[in-house]
Amino acid sequence: MEQTSTRSSRAPRPSCPLGAQGGLDQLLDSGLYTGEVTELMGAPGSGKTQVCLGIAASVALGLKQHVLFLDSTAGFTASRLYQMLRARTEDEEEQLEALQRIQVVRVFDIYEMLSALQELRDRLSQQVVSSMGPLKIVVIDSVSAVIYPLLGGKQSEGLAIMMQLARELKTLAREFSLAIVVTNQVTRDSSTGPLKPALGRSWSFVPSTRVLLESKEAAWDKATTQRIASLAKSPRQPTGIQVELDTGNGDVQEPSPATPTEGL
Repeated sequence: MEQTSTRSSRAPRPSCPLGAQGGLDQLLDSGLYTGEVTELMGAPGSGKTQVCLGIAASVALGLKQHVLFLDSTAGFTASRLYQMLRARTEDEEEQLEALQRIQVVRVFDIYEMLSALQELRDRLSQQVVSSMGPLKIVVIDSVSAVIYPLLGGKQSEGLAIMMQLARELKTLAREFSLAIVVTNQVTRDSSTGPLKPALGRSWSFVPSTRVLLESKEAAWDKATTQRIASLAKSPRQPTGIQVELDTGNGDVQEPSPATPTEGL
């Protein structure tokens, strides 16, 4: 695939259809796009990590491509990932090969995250990633977990480091034709205001696409695995499109009849 170095260059193309996460394929207009950052945002318990695990499983198994998973929340669960792979194939050899395509790096703060990304840049520049297949996906769960602690006292310093991370992500995506997926928290201006992504206006220019994840059931029903994924920002699709996801087994339902369908 040709690399894209500027916004005016040839538009990035979808190279990562998500298969079992098919509702996301529909929402994202055929899948994750290389050369771009896609953000999954939602409140705690909204299913962000589960969707990230599902993306990793689909790409490693279905596309046989390498995945780098940067975990800053200790949310990555190998047993859950293995469960997702087993739901997709009964072939134990395929399951094992898919697991070997997923590299997990635990990062405890923004500096370790930047270090991991610099190491990735060095490896990609030297074309040394994995003998199992090409790297196309980087998943970061989550960016808000490492940025929030910086936005307290010396906010200007924190913003500078946040924008350093932003530049690195966008540059990596463009230079190496990567699809980068990040997770973010949500906030409200008031107790009754609409949900909006955290990290403010400066960060809002980083993701090309934003997806809001919300629980389908009442907030007290913590056991439900049903989620609503809504398109909040996209360069290709009309915002407001929704699909239903089941983060328990990776199945995806059809869009609600009340959901806008133009562009699908």
